[in-house]
Amino acid sequence: MITKTDYKTTSLVFLGFFLLIIVGNLMLASSFDFPDILRKSPDERFTLFQANQGTIVLAYYMMSVTSILQVYMAVAIYQITKKGRMLDLFAVTSGVLSGVFQMLGFFRWVILIPMLSNAYSTKEIASETIFFLEKFANTYMGMTVGEHLGTLFTGLWLIALGVVLIQNNAFDKKLAWLGLISGVALFIQSYESVNANALSFLGDISIALWALYVVWVLIMSIMLFQKKDETSPQTVHWGVWLLGLVLYLANVIPSFL
Repeated sequence: MITKTDYKTTSLVFLGFFLLIIVGNLMLASSFDFPDILRKSPDERFTLFQANQGTIVLAYYMMSVTSILQVYMAVAIYQITKKGRMLDLFAVTSGVLSGVFQMLGFFRWVILIPMLSNAYSTKEIASETIFFLEKFANTYMGMTVGEHLGTLFTGLWLIALGVVLIQNNAFDKKLAWLGLISGVALFIQSYESVNANALSFLGDISIALWALYVVWVLIMSIMLFQKKDETSPQTVHWGVWLLGLVLYLANVIPSFL
């Protein structure tokens, strides 16, 4: 039996994810020109990284924690919605893999890149070697593992979970559809790093696509906090939808200016 405490605990996990990813992104955008810096040369990244290393490492640690919370989110929502179907297992597996892949991508900035940055400053290793190692880490751990696989499985989790929630009368159908749409958007966006030349336009709208997911997390958190039992329908108040729209536009509009 799912209790009110279960719903509220899951809600707090979702809320923690939302707050950390918003604050972490704002810190990186202001101090590290994120996400555009990831497509610039290693020399530019190291220069900017060294100038703001304390803030950048803290921000990336916060982002790394969101990937850990992603695992908890997937498991917690599975416990609340599971009906013993293969779709439930597919959803929770995809959600856990999403968190693991994002974790591997984000944590390189917490330990590996500071080590390379220090070696670059002290000239312990030739700059060409450092740039190669950083480029390898950025290409493999960042683009391949974090961006492609992490985003791919986040999309698959949202698609599967969206279908699960659509079939569950105790959850708001509009929120279920928002999750499903967000999942399709992220699934498509994950292939930008696979073929950046042909799909470069996806990089230009990546913030708009990810913002859908982040707003969905917030609204899901609010709905779960209000939920009382497993059977009673729980709708999302129009004021919550308005809050979500305002936050979405606040994240997306600046990226296009």
